[in-house]
Amino acid sequence: MANVMRALPALITDLGWVPQHLVHVGAHEGQEMPFYRQAGVPRITLIEPIPWLAESLQHEHPDAVVHQCACGGAPGREQLHIMARTNLSTLVPPQRVDRVTKTITVDVRRLDDLAPDADAAVIDAQGREIDVLAGAPWDSLRMVVVETCTVDDPTMAAPHDEVVAVMAGLGFTAVACWVRDYDWVSKWGRGPGLPQRGGEVRDVVFYREPS
Repeated sequence: MANVMRALPALITDLGWVPQHLVHVGAHEGQEMPFYRQAGVPRITLIEPIPWLAESLQHEHPDAVVHQCACGGAPGREQLHIMARTNLSTLVPPQRVDRVTKTITVDVRRLDDLAPDADAAVIDAQGREIDVLAGAPWDSLRMVVVETCTVDDPTMAAPHDEVVAVMAGLGFTAVACWVRDYDWVSKWGRGPGLPQRGGEVRDVVFYREPS
């Protein structure tokens, strides 16, 4: 699957601003790391709840800070449903179409506890994006990339319009939107034979000018 984050370095150049500390929630296998390095980000924090993926991230990227946990609005312990496509794993109760291979209990922590001075965040939490935003370090954040969905699909991503409204209320403006076809992503993750629903999975880049 093509990685939309390849567009990030050019966007950062256009903005004339380089994040000093980027945190990625749902880092998976670290596929975006080359683009973060290309953009010149000096500090990177990776958050991944699946134990063996977090261990691999620490081994492959020893210069990054890696936390093995999920993120949310309140700390605690929750059930993580690990999918056949592990980057679709979620804390949201699975749907009939989801291909769950395993369920484990993971720690959940607030993002402002894990990366209190982050000025950029990438949030890919398979439907829990708004909950992650509830615990974000808003005093320091200037750029936030959030995966959203225009289709009502609780385990794919948070509703696009709801995320836009939340971010607007916090003083952020959408400056870019990287789009994938919803039906293609759903088929890739869940297998063939699903009804076509139309719509898009949108990674929206929100930016806030310094006060």
